Amino acid sequence: MSRPLPTLSSLINRLLPTTQLSRPLPPRAAHPSLTPQISSLQLHPSLEAALHILNADLPSAHFLVRHMQAPPAVEGMLLHAILHRCEGDFANARAWAGDVRDACEGWIPKHRGEKKLGDETVKKVRGGEGVEQSLMDFVYEGGADGFSKLIDDVEKFRNMSIKRKEREEEAIQKRIKKEFDCILEWCVKKFGDHSWLDATSAFVKDSEEIRKISNNMVSGQDGWRRF
Repeated sequence: MSRPLPTLSSLINRLLPTTQLSRPLPPRAAHPSLTPQISSLQLHPSLEAALHILNADLPSAHFLVRHMQAPPAVEGMLLHAILHRCEGDFANARAWAGDVRDACEGWIPKHRGEKKLGDETVKKVRGGEGVEQSLMDFVYEGGADGFSKLIDDVEKFRNMSIKRKEREEEAIQKRIKKEFDCILEWCVKKFGDHSWLDATSAFVKDSEEIRKISNNMVSGQDGWRRF
């Protein structure tokens, strides 16, 4: 008997209950066989990237989020921040979190109080039908401050003693699972769970600041990008 084809729901039900994103991740995906299954659904790149992160497959997720590093792709930007948090690169996680906060509040990232996003971009930053909150407010209790606190708490957790980690892990894992549950819900409401045959329609052009940072990470003073 052939196995049933994977669906978004079946993959979420497989990955979300068992994901371990509070701890440093292994060098390979938690379930390597799920990587092609996730890709085969041809979901919106934000949904696909979220599933890859849940599967601890950061290279596959990074391939997608690097094409969504500027407004209106706030979902990809948020996932980029989470990816860095998973890597233990907390400084970059906070930097991306700041960019998402700026965009969700109508500012060009890194130019808060100086340059506003265009009206069309602001419209595209918003959620799907019936969603009144910004992405940050939809996903985190306390909005952007809630996300910053989660980054801080994951960093503190990783520096705890083994005994204290055993006491604290369940609570922080619960928060991370709620985070992803909300991100997935937001993306389905906004983009649907159907196939996006042309994923490039979801990609955006990087800002000049992001292009400079990316070039430094690949070949400049910041060295090679690490996974």
